[in-house]
Amino acid sequence: MRLIYFFNVCLKKTLTFKKEKCFGGKQSKARLTVMLGANMTGHQKLKPLVIGRSKNPRCFRGAKSLKVDYDFNKKSWMTSEICEKWVQKLDKRMIAECRKIAIVFNNCPARPKGINQKLKNVTFFYLPPNTTSKLQPMDQGM
Repeated sequence: MRLIYFFNVCLKKTLTFKKEKCFGGKQSKARLTVMLGANMTGHQKLKPLVIGRSKNPRCFRGAKSLKVDYDFNKKSWMTSEICEKWVQKLDKRMIAECRKIAIVFNNCPARPKGINQKLKNVTFFYLPPNTTSKLQPMDQGM
């Protein structure tokens, strides 16, 4: 079974003559946040977390199951509540699989604070400020 996912693709250009100006229109406010996770070698991947604006998007109508975890809020941003809920679900999964994992988080304000005490099989490590581009594994081409 092959799944095809579509998202709004907004045009940056339009067909006009060279010196003709194009008027009207607004910048799109459509947003989508996706959180990805994998082990160091990249062969074990976590189910992606997708954050949208709608509680029940039309594109999910009739879908029996999703290959992603989905959550929503007004601006499609990661919040500490969404992140904490996702982490607790991940911890339950790791307990069921009898696995212990460590997660590296950058200096994002939405990261869950003080969550390590509540978790059994997931441990968090936080990167120092302004070091994400040099230290975060997912930014190193994994």
